[in-house]
Amino acid sequence: MTRIILGISLGFGLLAEADDQAATVDTVIAVRRGESLLGIAGHFLPRSGVYTPSALADCIRAINGLEGTRLIAGQELRIPLAVPDSDSSPPGPGLDAFDDVRGLYATASVAGSQRIISLAEAVLAAGGNTVVFDIKDRPGDISYITRIPMAQSVQVDSLAPIRNPHNLVRLLHQRGINVVARISCFYDELMSRAHPELTPRDLQGGAWGRGWLDPSLPRVQNYLLALVSEVAGLSVDEIQLDYVRFPTVDDSEVAFAFDPDSTARHEVITAFVERVAERLRGSGTLLSADIFGVAAWGRPQDLARIGQSLPDLLPLLDVVSPMLYPSHFYGNFEGVENPVEYPYYFVHEGIRRLKPLAARYGVAVRPWVQAFPYRVPVFDETYVTEQLQAATDAGAHGWLLWHPASSYQVGLEAMLRWQRRTNEQVLDREPPLLNAYTSPPVGSDM
Repeated sequence: MTRIILGISLGFGLLAEADDQAATVDTVIAVRRGESLLGIAGHFLPRSGVYTPSALADCIRAINGLEGTRLIAGQELRIPLAVPDSDSSPPGPGLDAFDDVRGLYATASVAGSQRIISLAEAVLAAGGNTVVFDIKDRPGDISYITRIPMAQSVQVDSLAPIRNPHNLVRLLHQRGINVVARISCFYDELMSRAHPELTPRDLQGGAWGRGWLDPSLPRVQNYLLALVSEVAGLSVDEIQLDYVRFPTVDDSEVAFAFDPDSTARHEVITAFVERVAERLRGSGTLLSADIFGVAAWGRPQDLARIGQSLPDLLPLLDVVSPMLYPSHFYGNFEGVENPVEYPYYFVHEGIRRLKPLAARYGVAVRPWVQAFPYRVPVFDETYVTEQLQAATDAGAHGWLLWHPASSYQVGLEAMLRWQRRTNEQVLDREPPLLNAYTSPPVGSDM
C-alpha cells in the first residue's frame, strides 16, 4: 500500500544530477519482508526522473537519511518520483540529415549505465552533438525489454542493460544530444543459433552456422521490421542500419533462399531497406545505413558479394555512413601500399568518390572514422584528427567516431584538438602513387 505525501520538491539532490529540471513528488511505501533497496529502486525506476537503479537507490538513501542499504520489514521509505509530464520524451535538438553531426558510438552496456550521461557531457564539451547506441548489436542482443514475440522466445533481451529507453532518450535530448539508434541487421549469432532454419545453407544443405541470417527470408525481414517500428516509438532522432548486407562469400560457398539466376543480392537488400523506409515514413525519424568503405570505390566484385548497390539504396535513405577505417583497406589497395598509414587520404578519397552520387539523390554523407588502434603503427590524437579534417575538407556532413568498446580517451582529445584546430603534427596525407594514378569518382554504374 502506498500513500502520497502532498507537496512537490524541485531539483532534489542526486535526482537533479540526472534531470536538472525534474519536479518530483514523494511516494511513501512500507518495506515488505525480503525487499532490497536496489530492488525497490528498480521497481520505481520507470516512474522516476533518474536513469539507473543504483542512482535511484542513492536518492532514496539520501532522502531517507539511510547510512547503509539494509532495510527492515515495515520500515517506511520516501521514494522521489518524477511528476508526470504531458511529453515524457521531448523532441531532441531537431536533427536534419544535412546537419553537421559530430558524435560517437556507445555500446549497450555503456548506454545502460550512468556512464552514458558523463560520455554525453564529454561529447558536448569536445564540440560534439550526437550519440549512437546499440539497440541490437552484432551478437543479436536487444538492449532493452522488447515486446516482439520472436525476440522474447529466444530471450535476446535477457541482458537488457537499458532498463528505461524512453528515459535515456529524454535525458540525452534535454542535454541537446541527437540520439541515433543502431540496429545490426543480418548478422545475428543468437537468432541464427536458435533458428538454424533462418540461416544460409552450406553446400550440403545444412545450416551454414557462421552467425548470419538469410537476408532474403521474409521471417528474418519481418523480425527486423518489427524492431524498427518499436524503436521509432522511443522518439529517437535516427535509426541506423548496420550489417544491412550479405556476408562476403560468393554463391559457390553458400546458398540463400532466393534464386541467384533470377534475383541479384542487391535487389534483396534494396527491397528490405525500402520496407524499412516505408515503416518510418511520416514518423520524423531519419533513416541511415552503414556501408563498407570500399563501396565508395564501386568495384564490381565487392558490390556483387555484399549486395549494396548505392544507386538503388541511396534514394531510400536520409544519410549514408561509409565505414572509412584506414585499417580495413588491405594489401596494395588501388596501388596504395600500407593504406593504414594514410588516414587523411582514405577518408577524403572515400567521401570525394561517394558525395556526387549521394548528392544526386539528396542524401547526406556522414562517415565513420577510426578511433581504435587496430593495425595502426602509431595510434594517437593526430591519427584521428587527420580523419576529422579529411571529412571536413571533402564536404561531409559531420562524422562519427567508432571504438568497439566505447573507449574514447584518444577520440575525445582528438575532437577537442580538431575543434581548436591545434593539430600540430600532420601525417603524410597523400600516398606517393597519386602523382601517377587517380581513379574517377563513383558514377551511376555502381
